[in-house]
Amino acid sequence: MRLAIWKQPQFLIGSFILLSMIILSFMSPLFFDPPQEVKYLYEDGKLVDVAPFSPSQVPPFGTDKFGRNLLTLLINGAKYTLLIAIVIAVFRVFLSGLFAIVYHHYNVKLRPLLEDLVESTIFVPTSILAYLLLAPLAVKQAQEGIGFFEIVVIQCIILIFIGVPPLISIFSKDMGRITRKEHIVSTLSLGAKHRYVYIKHVLPEMGSRFLLVIAQQIIQVLILLAHLGVLLIFLGGVKTILDGDLLSTHEVFVSLTGEWSGLIGNNFQEIVHSPHVILVPLGFFSLTIFSMNLIINGMQNTMKKIERGAGS
Repeated sequence: MRLAIWKQPQFLIGSFILLSMIILSFMSPLFFDPPQEVKYLYEDGKLVDVAPFSPSQVPPFGTDKFGRNLLTLLINGAKYTLLIAIVIAVFRVFLSGLFAIVYHHYNVKLRPLLEDLVESTIFVPTSILAYLLLAPLAVKQAQEGIGFFEIVVIQCIILIFIGVPPLISIFSKDMGRITRKEHIVSTLSLGAKHRYVYIKHVLPEMGSRFLLVIAQQIIQVLILLAHLGVLLIFLGGVKTILDGDLLSTHEVFVSLTGEWSGLIGNNFQEIVHSPHVILVPLGFFSLTIFSMNLIINGMQNTMKKIERGAGS
């Protein structure tokens, strides 16, 4: 699959879009100035408008309610949003693969208990579960000042383990299907150890499946992050800034990292008056999901060609 996948135009286009956003995000300090808060727009010395400004006033995407250029914010936040989503997806699949081996084989007596545990977690809405676990962490950060790295690690661990139980069930079924194949049954009949069978036969055959699920999980993580942003749960924690005018100011929380879900959460109340503030970050989410779907389609097409070749 390694060489065949590079012949798939869908995979190449999707990978190009994804890598371009990540590389541009890391190189953004070379091309873009740090986002500045410009809350008032003047023409000929007269006040014309206040933030958020429309794309026609501040091209190409306008500003958020704090007057920060949306294009700069989105490019700067891409590395946090995309890389964290990739890391969470990879660890979900890695841990699920390990647990699935135990779930599928190593302790038959515990399998009913594990099945009940896994099945009970599948039907809990992921967004609600993530909010219930992450909201106290946000409160603790505000009260005790938890460090940036520490809160990112804790948030990632929580988001990783939330997605593990459903994958355990999926991978266990896949492993069960593979171990029922004739050549593996014959290998076990001849006295081969189960560890040898899993390392030499099951896991290599699951390799393509793991890669496909990682791509699917990236999409699920991005959708989950968007939901959490609406609920004001931001990756990397929050910082407090003053908003309002000279006569009336109040504290608001904004994302420390500038990741995309934070832009949605901070500006969600502007959806009626300034919909571009929400639609632009959602557009970047959609572009990323579109690129991941292209990658998934390319991988699926390659797997089908390999299966047809093996069948013939």
